[in-house]
Amino acid sequence: MMLQPIVAYYRVSREKQGRSGLGLDGQRRIISTFASNEAMEIAGEFTEVETGKGADALDRRPQLAAALRKAKQLKCPVVVAKLDRLSRDVAFIAGLMAKRVPFIVTELGKDVDSFMLHIYAAVAEKERSVIAERTRLALAEAKHRGKRLGNQRQADANKAAAAARDARLEPILNTLWDLPYREIAQELTDRGIPSPRGGPWNAMTVMRAMRRLGITPT
Repeated sequence: MMLQPIVAYYRVSREKQGRSGLGLDGQRRIISTFASNEAMEIAGEFTEVETGKGADALDRRPQLAAALRKAKQLKCPVVVAKLDRLSRDVAFIAGLMAKRVPFIVTELGKDVDSFMLHIYAAVAEKERSVIAERTRLALAEAKHRGKRLGNQRQADANKAAAAARDARLEPILNTLWDLPYREIAQELTDRGIPSPRGGPWNAMTVMRAMRRLGITPT
């Protein structure tokens, strides 16, 4: 029995994922199983590490371009594990369809044509837009109610670290309070004392620290 050749395309959306392999093994496993079940043979594999966002997304995906060339050469489809490995952007999907290379999305099945891919992409794009809007509205409502947002444990840890830093800094500033801010900044930097942001001190960071501690130059 002659197996139908396919070109497998994998994509991870961040360099960190690419280095760790996060997501790639799953995509390979899905496409390999799909090919086995559908009497297909993987004749080429292309892996992309790219966000894929923006109008020039295809230009920034050289591996996808290579997969398209390979598929044209073999006269076979490009296969992806999930639609979002291509894109959830309708315009991007339309651009791919214009290349006249068939695509198969394993989660949708091998018989889904290009028209239906447009439909699924439109639904996914709308869903993403709705989720983003709901998140924006929920955050705005929480802020309106005065609810504290973010990681409270991290915020408490940052507050404790700032208090400890000020406790060490206060006796030093009490001996330098009569100097100009820029001279205090230079003295703190020369002593190797890190500023709240971790870098060298300047007049502004000194002024803020002294105000916070209630140390006011005469």
